[in-house]
Amino acid sequence: MSLWGQLQQEATSLVKNFLGIKEKSLLGGIQLHVISDKSRSISATVTNRRVEKGFNISDTVRKEPLIFQLTVVDNSKDYMLNRQSLEKMLEAGEPIEFYYSGRDLYQNIVIENIEELEQADRKNCFTYYITLRQISVAEIKATDSKVDYKKAGSTGGKKKRIAATVKSPTSLENTKIAEKQKERKKTGLKNIF
Repeated sequence: MSLWGQLQQEATSLVKNFLGIKEKSLLGGIQLHVISDKSRSISATVTNRRVEKGFNISDTVRKEPLIFQLTVVDNSKDYMLNRQSLEKMLEAGEPIEFYYSGRDLYQNIVIENIEELEQADRKNCFTYYITLRQISVAEIKATDSKVDYKKAGSTGGKKKRIAATVKSPTSLENTKIAEKQKERKKTGLKNIF
């Protein structure tokens, strides 16, 4: 979101708060009527490697995805429809948007877990404990580049078969072979006698 869009969103939120208008939270288009708790977890993984001298070093820090824990009480007239829609979003595993109370917008969110609590004294109401995770989406860029494998010196992944050629020995090599064979004959006769 651009800086101008963020400023507009913040100004709209301030005006609505001043006038007493409360905005609803949305999760993938489903209106979450009462969010009693929202926690956001930001973490990083730090490597820990032991070196020869006996102490540990940390040389890499990797940011982990955002994790949200929501406690939602759904007492709307569409509570059964909302229940089915949440289950479908969990099964689909597609990224959705989470808009919290008119002030925070999170994109590329997936539902990781839904825990449903149904109480006997509250007949037309569900309480959900929902875990959300923000994911990073990678895009693969396809290119149409043609490679001339002959110029590149490659066969394009195919194995190249080369037949072995046997050359005839030279006269010097023939004399060496003949001498070795004579020596073998002499040593063989010596071992017999």
